[in-house]
Amino acid sequence: MRTLLIELKKCRRSGVILTMLSVGILGALYAFINFIIRKNSLLSLPLPPMVILMTQLYGMIMVLNLFAIVVATCMIYNIEHNGDALKKMYMLPVKVTGIYLWKFIIMLVLLAICIVIQNIALACIGSTMLPSGEFELYTLIKFTMYSFLTSLPVMALMLLVSSRFENMWITLGIGVAGFFSGMIMAFGNSKLFLSNPFVLIMKPAFSPTVSLDYTIITMSIIETIIFLVIGLWLIKHVRYE
Repeated sequence: MRTLLIELKKCRRSGVILTMLSVGILGALYAFINFIIRKNSLLSLPLPPMVILMTQLYGMIMVLNLFAIVVATCMIYNIEHNGDALKKMYMLPVKVTGIYLWKFIIMLVLLAICIVIQNIALACIGSTMLPSGEFELYTLIKFTMYSFLTSLPVMALMLLVSSRFENMWITLGIGVAGFFSGMIMAFGNSKLFLSNPFVLIMKPAFSPTVSLDYTIITMSIIETIIFLVIGLWLIKHVRYE
């Protein structure tokens, strides 16, 4: 518990908490403003209103979340690399794996809060601006869980990358490169493309329906666990030079 409190203080001072909460609010405002401005054109599309609500608005929200994850993971380990602090921790009675795990949990909770804020905005839009009887709260809740699960592999990968590179610009560059690779591969039909976590986070935004793809969910969970295990193993067995 003491390690958790220390990590929360680090996240507050490094700006990680502010970044994730700000993106949650920004995504919610974007959804409101976009729908208000484009309401008539959006509802005139040949799609069910719930599909319009979740797929047409989620695209930009997904991009905001992705870059928030990249930036936040850059910052969350940058404070450890400054002054070789992380190297010195190996000489202290501190479990470096515990530090990594708490950072992962903190990022997971912050991401969940961010996505919940954004989907509360979608719920408000759906209940007040969609045609009467068209809003389905249960469908939105399922989509919220779906978008959260598909975001976890990118978060786990970027935390792993951030923990290994002292230069945060390298981590940022990998995140940007991953974004472009996801944009290119997300439209492909090959199941091999799902091994790219940046493809998984984009799948809910590019889907023409709001139905859950259990293959994508399974891949998201598997990749998240793999990246977490690799990160914990590296932080314990491969020390920093």
